[in-house]
Amino acid sequence: MPNTQSKEVNLTKRMQTSKGLRYCSVVLSPNGRVKPDLVIVNGQPERHLEGAHYEGAYYLEWREGSKRVRLSVRKDAQDAAARRLRKEAELNAVNNGVAVLPENGNSGHRSLAAAITEYLEETKLTKKPKTHAAYSTALSYLQESCHKLYLHEIERKDLLKF
Repeated sequence: MPNTQSKEVNLTKRMQTSKGLRYCSVVLSPNGRVKPDLVIVNGQPERHLEGAHYEGAYYLEWREGSKRVRLSVRKDAQDAAARRLRKEAELNAVNNGVAVLPENGNSGHRSLAAAITEYLEETKLTKKPKTHAAYSTALSYLQESCHKLYLHEIERKDLLKF
């Protein structure tokens, strides 16, 4: 069976540019560390300061066959770089037939609280403040009414009750 997964993982940052929100490649220093405020826009490095208007999250990006996969890895540059290296190692292991265990030791089950937190962080970056506030309120009500701890435990009937 041919390997269909790419072994390369790119690290990008979602930034506000003159053309709107874009995924921009990060700039690496000669020692391989991420320069937190520098991204490549139209082939040129540009400084985008973290602040009220330029709150960018880092993303890992790789291919599974012809499908591009993006995963948010939050806002810390060095943590994002470490997660990129970890993901490359994972993809190389999978391509070579090695079984890979989930990172967090809970058999791959994602907690509802963690999923909501991550979703709201992403929403804060990509939506207007009123939209974020509405989603935050709705998801807090969901969390109060749903007593299941993990996403895989939630069924359609639980959402219909909500």
